[in-house]
Amino acid sequence: MKTPTTDLEWIRAGTLPLPRPDETRIIVMCNQKGGVGKTTTTINLAGSLAFYGKRVLIVDGDPSGNASDAYKVDMLDEDEGDTQTKCILEGKDPHHLVAKPFENIHVLPASPDMQFLAPRLREQGDALHAYRHMLDFFRGEYDYVLEDTRPAVDTDTNSMTAAADAAVTMVDVDRWAMKAVGTQLAQHEKIMKQLRRDDFLELGLVVSTAKMSGGDFDKAVLKNLHNHPMLPVLSEVPYRGADLKEARAMGQPVQMYRPKSDTAGFFRNVAVKAGLVEAA
Repeated sequence: MKTPTTDLEWIRAGTLPLPRPDETRIIVMCNQKGGVGKTTTTINLAGSLAFYGKRVLIVDGDPSGNASDAYKVDMLDEDEGDTQTKCILEGKDPHHLVAKPFENIHVLPASPDMQFLAPRLREQGDALHAYRHMLDFFRGEYDYVLEDTRPAVDTDTNSMTAAADAAVTMVDVDRWAMKAVGTQLAQHEKIMKQLRRDDFLELGLVVSTAKMSGGDFDKAVLKNLHNHPMLPVLSEVPYRGADLKEARAMGQPVQMYRPKSDTAGFFRNVAVKAGLVEAA
């Protein structure tokens, strides 16, 4: 077998070198297009990483607070104290805001004032470094930080990408799928060029087949995604399955709610194929 030499070859081989125990890796979960299963992937990838013994922090970067709500974590309220937004803008340590629904999965909740974060970051300046400054408070405390971004390309989502070491991109099977992925990759390249970084990893795609009709057009789109020149497909997930709905209703990742289900296996595949853990 040929020895992998590029990041993509390492990822496809499932052998991307793992982080050292004292090293925290930040992964941005992204697609500027909504409805592709981004939050669902985030909360369930966290469950899979916890299954493998990793300590995970989810950073809910969407003012809708869906990642927080998925674990039955209350959103923060700026009228009652600090929020993630205040910590970012004022350089505060956010530890006191972290909820701990599970031993190995913690959540930094969202808040409604995050809808104004992008313009406030532009006003304040140095926006690309804002999230990294905040997340530096967690370095060495978690194995992985998963950033759940809102569906947009804006100052706040760019800042979350700039804070990350790697990205997982969610995509659904429709006519704009390849275009959406291309736009996301171009934005990442632009950000890293601004930061003069060459260490950012594109780990791959998680494909939602929930809307796939099974027709020839959808099959062609899915084939194109599997043949993407830069990104491997980490898993295909039928997001409309009952397992996910029931697990979310219980405030758990499917890995905890129904660990032997095929759906739990899909997300374990993401963790393994992205090189984040070694297969059990």
